[in-house]
Amino acid sequence: MKKLKLSVIRTDGETQARVSLSQETIKRYADLMADGVEFTPVTVFYDGAEYWLADGFHRYFATKSNGELEIDADVKDGTVEDAILHSFSANGTHGLPRAPEDTRNIVSRILAHPKWKSWTDTTIAKHIHSSPSTVGRIRRSLESEGKVDPKTEKKYIDKHGKESTIKTGKLGRKKKEKKEKEEKPQEQPAPQPSDDLIQELTDTITSLSEENTMLKDKIAIEQWDASEIEKVDVADTIKDLREQVRLLEIDNKSLKESRDMYMNRNAELTRTVKSLQAKLKKLEQ
Repeated sequence: MKKLKLSVIRTDGETQARVSLSQETIKRYADLMADGVEFTPVTVFYDGAEYWLADGFHRYFATKSNGELEIDADVKDGTVEDAILHSFSANGTHGLPRAPEDTRNIVSRILAHPKWKSWTDTTIAKHIHSSPSTVGRIRRSLESEGKVDPKTEKKYIDKHGKESTIKTGKLGRKKKEKKEKEEKPQEQPAPQPSDDLIQELTDTITSLSEENTMLKDKIAIEQWDASEIEKVDVADTIKDLREQVRLLEIDNKSLKESRDMYMNRNAELTRTVKSLQAKLKKLEQ
């Protein structure tokens, strides 16, 4: 973290993911800052020449409205495009919740990008902290409006961090043959889902489960009578604790698999020993 002058931070690189800022939130933040409340640093990306604001627009303008000249910033190396992509994931789990039009704007911008548009609904949902069903609904709406071209290939990031491609052009459809009358539909084998499609569906189920947990946490926090800063701190703490639980569950699963492997080996060795003992006994007789 470092102190940056507000004057060197650029906000004109289309790194704001929201449709518009909330003036009410800016004023509320400014009042809290004036009362001495400390906010988390804003996030900026430095490309070697310019600092691009990626997360913390309400904090930035609240600080500016109070006449301050500097702000705490978490500075990351990256281009303005990196800042834009980061902004799409901002406020998904903290700060002022995104409005539906904000989510639509983000999905629209991703689908208009030459690289990101090939992402699957699940990959987009994971990045922007939404649900695959919401992303899919927005995608279909944009396609019907002619704002997005349907693609025959989509990319997703698997649990190992590897980028894979899934062909979607022929999923769920049968190619029409010239001699359609001579064929019997009931004799055609049902199309089998590909491994990539199964993987995407699995990721979708996992993402929806995570979203369900996240929404439960948000509801619990919003019902709590506390300040915005306290709610943000609690939300961050809950997020960290759930990540620790997730890692512990992975370790536990690994330990169980190791235990089962050793138990199977032990059982196999026990059977081998008994077999050898039986053969030895026959030889002795």
